[in-house]
Amino acid sequence: MGIKLKVLIVDDNEKFCNNMADILEFKGYEVKGVYNGYQAIEAVNNQKYDIALLDIKMPGMDGVETLKILKSIDPDLNIIMITAFSDDVMGIDEITIPNLKTMQKPMDIDKLCWMLESIK
Repeated sequence: MGIKLKVLIVDDNEKFCNNMADILEFKGYEVKGVYNGYQAIEAVNNQKYDIALLDIKMPGMDGVETLKILKSIDPDLNIIMITAFSDDVMGIDEITIPNLKTMQKPMDIDKLCWMLESIK
């Protein structure tokens, strides 16, 4: 794989977040998992990430609000918005933000890895 992509996973479902982190680490990515938007902001302030997997529906600060703040910190950050609800994806697709993609849960790991590799 060469250079390891740094991936930030942001999801309030801790079990999902940890499982995705384990899978992506096994696939050769450098991964950090956090459980809310505030932790995501702190992580991006402290380290450069290539991509963030960002859940749309989270308590407190939702994914859309978190997205805007993360992009203000690092405009080059690639983001894949993830959700279990198809209505959320339709609304996100209308946001015109560079380097933004969407993906629905349950995650297709092969498709996700293809998306991650396409950002290199």
